Amino acid sequence: MFYNYLFIILCVFGTLIFSTADVYGQGKRNQGWSVNSSGGALMIQGNEVISAREGFRFKSPQNLNPNQEIDYYLALGEFYLKRKDKVGIANILYDLRTKKGEYSFADALLTSLWKQTQGEDVQAIKVLDSYIQKEPNTYFRNLAKNMHANLFQSGEDEKKAMIRMDCLKTKPYYALCRVFRLQYYIDLPNGKEKEMHKQYVNIMRVASPFFEDPLLEWIPLLDRIDEDLPAKLAFLGLIREAFYFQNMIMDFERIADGDVSENSIERLSFFQTLGGDYSLAEESLLHYLRITKSKKTSYTNRIYLKLGVLAFLQKDYKKSVDYYLKLDLSNWSSNILHPVLNEPITITGAKDLIAVSVWKAQNADNAIRALQKIQDPEKLTEDDIWPKLRLAQIIMDQNPEISSQIADEIIYMAAGKGWRRLEYAATVLQGYNQIYRKEFRKSTIEFTKSRGILDTENSFYSSEFVRNFGFVFAHTASGKRGPITVHIREGISDYKNSSLYEDLFLIRNYRPVSFSTDQFWDYSIQFLKDESDGWGLLDSLYNYESIKRRLSDKGKPQSLFQIQFIETQFKYLSGFHTQRESKFFDSTYVDSRQTESMILTKGEEESVVKTLEASKNPSIIVLPYKDSIFLFFYNPKESKKNTLTWKEIKTTRFESIEVTESIKDFYYLTRESERHQIYLNEPGLVASRFLKKEFKDKDFFLFYSMMPNTDSSKSLSVVSWGCPFPAPVQGLKTVETAYFEGSRILKEKERAHLWDFDAQSKNSSFRDLNWVCKNTSGNFEEVSLNRLSRRIDYRTVPRAIIYSDRVLSKSLQDSYPLHLSWLQFWFRSGVKSVFYKPKWSYSDLPGALSLLDPAFFREEGSVITQSPH
Repeated sequence: MFYNYLFIILCVFGTLIFSTADVYGQGKRNQGWSVNSSGGALMIQGNEVISAREGFRFKSPQNLNPNQEIDYYLALGEFYLKRKDKVGIANILYDLRTKKGEYSFADALLTSLWKQTQGEDVQAIKVLDSYIQKEPNTYFRNLAKNMHANLFQSGEDEKKAMIRMDCLKTKPYYALCRVFRLQYYIDLPNGKEKEMHKQYVNIMRVASPFFEDPLLEWIPLLDRIDEDLPAKLAFLGLIREAFYFQNMIMDFERIADGDVSENSIERLSFFQTLGGDYSLAEESLLHYLRITKSKKTSYTNRIYLKLGVLAFLQKDYKKSVDYYLKLDLSNWSSNILHPVLNEPITITGAKDLIAVSVWKAQNADNAIRALQKIQDPEKLTEDDIWPKLRLAQIIMDQNPEISSQIADEIIYMAAGKGWRRLEYAATVLQGYNQIYRKEFRKSTIEFTKSRGILDTENSFYSSEFVRNFGFVFAHTASGKRGPITVHIREGISDYKNSSLYEDLFLIRNYRPVSFSTDQFWDYSIQFLKDESDGWGLLDSLYNYESIKRRLSDKGKPQSLFQIQFIETQFKYLSGFHTQRESKFFDSTYVDSRQTESMILTKGEEESVVKTLEASKNPSIIVLPYKDSIFLFFYNPKESKKNTLTWKEIKTTRFESIEVTESIKDFYYLTRESERHQIYLNEPGLVASRFLKKEFKDKDFFLFYSMMPNTDSSKSLSVVSWGCPFPAPVQGLKTVETAYFEGSRILKEKERAHLWDFDAQSKNSSFRDLNWVCKNTSGNFEEVSLNRLSRRIDYRTVPRAIIYSDRVLSKSLQDSYPLHLSWLQFWFRSGVKSVFYKPKWSYSDLPGALSLLDPAFFREEGSVITQSPH
């Protein structure tokens, strides 16, 4: 069941502990409140101190230290505030006032909040003002000032004038201090590029302890401090962090109210949609429908519309239709947003959405009948015309003549009325219609004309890959040579960024279904072959493989890597937001996310031509495509015209004789070179093993990407986690866990990090990998990939990684996808080289620096660089 929770009581470090089964996809998390058979309890040090069995009646805490007592008072005070329990709050305040020193801030805070709850805002402000004026301790005074800013200050972007806090676990109010510190850092970015990446790195570092520190598994009064903290993090692009705090707010709602509020559930669903967890987002909205106290159709219509699109995104088109059929179109609200376009949607727009799902779930005839039932009003608006364009899109395969007539009428009407978006979509569709009608010149005119239609305001609606694909289809179908190389390149570039959302272009851009992406690749590859355009062919096939790799990647990006993904999700799915998030769309949080996304994207830009032309060594790239294998050989010593040669072999076997003999022939041509490099993919690995076996005295390297080479080639020291190396290894520097996983920064920048210790769980998913070691003191230490991925940044990443099979439990030959994920993580983090060998004996090594000698990897293993050299 969606709302079937498993609650486990744990005791960790004497703090407030609470654990729930994760129905929202965020992993198990602990905090101070627990649900049990009696309805709920507050746990401290593994002991139940107050429970629903006693009606949560107040009693003074026993056998707790002062910091834990303060946590107890704040936790119970939070509960009483939620329930507006005057007697409960009075008992807490009486108890606090009998104590001295560190308890006074809790007294002032709960007193102020109680008065605010009673509508006495002026008195609530006076309470905190008075405390701030009288408090001599800077730490407590700053806590009060930050709380004052949260409770009583509002401004542009909802940012607060927060004071930067330094937080120690030994001090009281540690969790409050940490959340204030996070607030301070997330409000620093102003949307401008200067220092943006550094600010994001700092946010990630300040947010990381909330996932790791048991003392931060519950933040008292979080919803009162900043109920929009999860939204701010989401709009910054940090969706995993948004999940964490949203779940914390919802956990308390469950305890205090018996269930989660409708607002929280819908907001969570928005975050889940942004995070790409469409099935969880669907479950959340279904739960919303079960718990909603209001049966207003304006609410339920909004939810069913979102559910229909979520099912569509999961390619469950029948379920999508079922959700749409529950819409009450006789009672529509103008406040309902289009989930994809993020603008008000009319009844006509809803019918247009329904038609697409009917088309996909049933057939074109049913969709056409549904569209034909839409009656035109006396005075047509732009919204009334879209279903007619949908009709033209659907009937194109059956009757391109009629489809073309409809599109033509729409183009002229839209141009006359200034309906640019409608004119653009109709013009692109007409370009495809003309291909069907064998009017190829007219087709290219339509595609050319469409480029200048959209103004800046509507530029988000453009789809360059649909338009450029059209040029390729038109020229190919005409049978005449045409200048389409640029359209192939630009089409692939745009599709690379849009491939995850291909189905959505049926909805938002009226893309014809009969002109498939698969067909585009076939036509493009054939054209480039016919033109003997080796560079264009290599670029296209390289991007084809990159796109396939991205589409097959099931894991969601984490840490700063998630920002580019979330930026794209906002582009296509921002209409899933709730009314509470509307104020953030014009905020600096959005500006900052867009800027950081551009910075990260720029840092990962690839160029096949520029990268290889800057390379000084022979390169081999093996790229499969359908029933062929394409071999590309780059020889920098040839004349510029002849540096790149290529060959197509009709086989799907990477190790076939024709493939290996061709690779061997290229080696003989370039055997005087000291170094040969092979592109890292599965056929590249096969080629590498073959060459190593045939020419054992030569060095063969692998390279991971077509990014420019920025390796400084400076000499490196070898550093490793100290715990697994109690006995010294000559030339190996060992460091504490915090330094190795990046929690603390090593001064020495030119480092290679040695990974040669056993993975704890042999069957863990890649993201859940961890390594445990018992140190000389008998205590266990752990390095976690989840923690490492949050900590790694430009200040902590090493120049190189050296690793063995022990680290992943499987060899590269046996588990290429697992090793590829490992390599991708490190190269995206900024590592320049990776040295891999299945295993070795330290007793046979003259010293740790031998692990950086390419000769050590000649027979077994590989040296993999980020870029070709």
